[in-house]
Amino acid sequence: MYKILESELVPGRSCGTCNVCCVALTIEDPALQKVQGYRCPNTTKEKGCAIYETRPETCRTFFCGWRRLKWVRETLRPDSSGVLVRLHFELANGVRTLGVIFTLLNNAALKADGLAESVAAAVAADIPVFLNVPGPPGYTGGMAKINDILGDAVFARDKAAVLAILRRARAQGLSGGNKPIVLGKKP
Repeated sequence: MYKILESELVPGRSCGTCNVCCVALTIEDPALQKVQGYRCPNTTKEKGCAIYETRPETCRTFFCGWRRLKWVRETLRPDSSGVLVRLHFELANGVRTLGVIFTLLNNAALKADGLAESVAAAVAADIPVFLNVPGPPGYTGGMAKINDILGDAVFARDKAAVLAILRRARAQGLSGGNKPIVLGKKP
């Protein structure tokens, strides 16, 4: 089984000019409020953070799955692949489980080198895997656990089938009913 949560970041992987998380994520921190799809107001033209030294705790502690997980392929750096991998905690029957979310930020993400292999590695290791399809900027998207629908294709080592399932799941996610994101309101 893969070690899902590394205690340290993957050596040799740094954010550099990647700031996908500064756009793709909703941030609801007392020090920073922003909805997904919009660039953080603190992001500079050079793709850096204007308040890096004093950035909110949410930003200080967040590292994407590409930075944390060795088994996520090198080619899945978010700004070049269109795939944002994140850790996901789920509470079921009083048990906290750690999984991963693969967010497909655009159509090109389905062609990202290493996407099928990284998803398959997590499914094969029995790690809960979720597919996230963002809504339009400022709107909710869709997310679903995909282990069961990918199981047969993963165990048959059928990359084409894995990608076809991801393509169908993304299309289905795009057709969902998106609602405006309202900060400060818990569902």
